[in-house]
Amino acid sequence: MKSLNKDKKIILLCLFIPLLFVAQYYVFKVGVISPMIKGVNIKIIEGEYIQDIDKYVVKLGDDVVLSAGDYIKIPQYAKDPKIKFSILDNSKTIKLKDNYKNEENTVILKALKTGYTSVAVMKNSRVLQKVTILVVDPEVEDLNVCLDGDLKYVGDKAELSSSVQVDYKEFNNTYKVTYESSNENVLRIANNKVEAVGVGRATIYAKSKDKVEAIRLNIVARVKSIEIDNNFEIEVGEVIQLKPKIITYPRNLRSPKISYKFSQSKLPVQRSVTFEPDGTILGIREGSEKITISCGEGENKRIEVITIHVKESTLKNSLIKNLVAKYDIKENKLNINLSWDILNGATNYDIYIKNELSDSSKYELYKSITQEDFLEESNTFISFDIDKDTKEIAYDIYVVGRNEEGTSKPSNIESIRDTIEKEEKNKEEKIEKP
Repeated sequence: MKSLNKDKKIILLCLFIPLLFVAQYYVFKVGVISPMIKGVNIKIIEGEYIQDIDKYVVKLGDDVVLSAGDYIKIPQYAKDPKIKFSILDNSKTIKLKDNYKNEENTVILKALKTGYTSVAVMKNSRVLQKVTILVVDPEVEDLNVCLDGDLKYVGDKAELSSSVQVDYKEFNNTYKVTYESSNENVLRIANNKVEAVGVGRATIYAKSKDKVEAIRLNIVARVKSIEIDNNFEIEVGEVIQLKPKIITYPRNLRSPKISYKFSQSKLPVQRSVTFEPDGTILGIREGSEKITISCGEGENKRIEVITIHVKESTLKNSLIKNLVAKYDIKENKLNINLSWDILNGATNYDIYIKNELSDSSKYELYKSITQEDFLEESNTFISFDIDKDTKEIAYDIYVVGRNEEGTSKPSNIESIRDTIEKEEKNKEEKIEKP
């Protein structure tokens, strides 16, 4: 009987032990009992960071991914335990966001402000491992910008490159540089490439954080050629202005500055002309003078040489300049004061007047004065009677110089227009006002 009981116990024990192992496997597998964890190692697996001996250094505003590492669970067949990442202080230096959907046992760490903080991996209320996080805001100490290619003329292209140095040099390559043009009509930037699209001055600004570097450029047009007549004929005392046409490439761009200089070396008393920087030429004595016209600089410079022939002046090729008429109307009279520049060689001045409101409406000689009389006053006075019923006046006046050989070209025309009725009404209104 005792032998039978002993056999039963052995049989029961043989049945219980397997059941115990099966039950243990089941409770670990389904997670009823959490396994033991060893080898937790917090590390950053994504994002920009510096790994120091006792901490991770992260840039302000960056996101990095923290992982619990390849920890060991005992037993291996157990269901993965629920672990969590916790911030161990209230500094609000960082924020953690679950990253379970992308990768198990990871979180996204966002750096909110500079300073130290600690992050721990915890199972239930037990800290398995912790790590120190330092959030920094590196200062850009140096920004070097390089322009690969010449930007001188419209149509030129170049590429921008740059390097950034910060006080945490490990972050140098993480700082991006942006580029701007101060004038998109002159320089256009796209994908770090610069194209000169117009004439003028523009600045390229390279920016990285609070550091700014500038490249200042002056873009000009390529000069293809200079078009101007090779010979000019003027008289002594005559003034002309040279107007060379600059052909640019591409066409119709604002050209570089035009320069003028004498082509031959002479004493001042030997010169036939004088000239101004704007190309204004004055004939001063008979003879010929060569003028060199240039536009652009260096390889972009184009040159043309012209000849100015100066001959003795004649009255018929001259004209009176700067005729000015000032007038007033008093007591039914139109009073006109005329002035003009003296014309050398003239002995008399003929004044021609046309009444636009008359039936004939043609210029008629009104008065002739001598050069001597004009030199005394430098002006002349004329006057017309106006009919009381006249409501409007319209006169045109010009002057010519004259000598025994003939007459000069007409001066500019001065026009006098007025409405007498308006003036009278205005006067009446002023009188009626209290």
